[in-house]
Amino acid sequence: MSPIISTIGSFVLFATTVAGEPQALPSLGEIKVFKDWSVGCDNVGNCQAVSLVANAASGGFDDWGGPISISRAPGESDVLKIKAVIQANDIDRYKMFVDGRLIDTGPLVQGDYPLEIVGADATKVSRAIIDGYKLQITGPDGENLTSISLSGSKAALRYMDVRQKRAYTRTALVSKGRRTFRPLKNEMPVVPVKQWTPAERIPATTEIVDLVENSVCKDERFGVVEDQIYPMGQKGDRYRALILMSCGSGAYNFSSTAYIGEIKGDEKDGASWTFRPATYDLEPGWGGENRPPLLVNARWDEERQILSSYAKGRSLGDCGRAESFIWNGEQFQLIEASGMQECRGAYEWITTWRAKYKAVEELAQQTPAAEEVVE
Repeated sequence: MSPIISTIGSFVLFATTVAGEPQALPSLGEIKVFKDWSVGCDNVGNCQAVSLVANAASGGFDDWGGPISISRAPGESDVLKIKAVIQANDIDRYKMFVDGRLIDTGPLVQGDYPLEIVGADATKVSRAIIDGYKLQITGPDGENLTSISLSGSKAALRYMDVRQKRAYTRTALVSKGRRTFRPLKNEMPVVPVKQWTPAERIPATTEIVDLVENSVCKDERFGVVEDQIYPMGQKGDRYRALILMSCGSGAYNFSSTAYIGEIKGDEKDGASWTFRPATYDLEPGWGGENRPPLLVNARWDEERQILSSYAKGRSLGDCGRAESFIWNGEQFQLIEASGMQECRGAYEWITTWRAKYKAVEELAQQTPAAEEVVE
């Protein structure tokens, strides 16, 4: 369903699950930079290394057509993947060179990742990357698709080995040895959600105007601004709505703050909407003290009730941070986070947090079966 728009020109610890049990706060993985490569891992153990544009002395953006990323899951049998975020246009095949030596060739496909290498071929390419200085991807007739510095790639892949407990085992990419590899067993967190029955009721525009006039965003609104109001469902005679209040903008980032509106009963009988700032188990990374957190370029998936923020560090979109939160029935809980702190051509951001979500009713149905197995 499209958002209901209110256009106003002149009005300028621990998280608790819905079951009541404490749940540890999300702890985002760290993103490290080694010269011309960035690398990081999420809370489950998935790791990814991404190439960056080299410094200006090495040519900078001159031959840059996009980054490559090397990703690996933490399990023993999980395959290595190498992907290229490049513009292939009408080119249907590629050649990959490291220091002028052909190391791989194959077809290009349509989509976000025209080039993807997996399994044994990816291992072969990664070995060449570790020992090389420059990687170039061309079309079949030698047309340059991207040129990538490999300075720092060895350190980035060694970091992946260490984080996944592969160092000095046969599964390592860099720090190979004879030790027995014991895969990480980090379980992906599951967020219990208890959402209300779908309904279409929302506050009147006059109530949103009053909310804006008494908010910290009042002085951050310039010209014509749009506040988005979405229904969030009903429970008995209670109704809720999500208000994404416009709270300032720049050239390519548009800030908003989220409020939850609730009403019980009918306005004809004197009922009125009340509003509170939305809360999060881990607040979005924007905002200041003594004010609700800011979402940037916010999006609301009404069907799944997922709220997303995508803050670009600059207009190219090659740096910044992004978060997605599921509405659990009382607050927003983080289910995915990614970022890239270096503004150096890496349109592929590194994921630092992942979680699943399930309805409370579904989890309750699974619990008895699990207890029977234990017995």
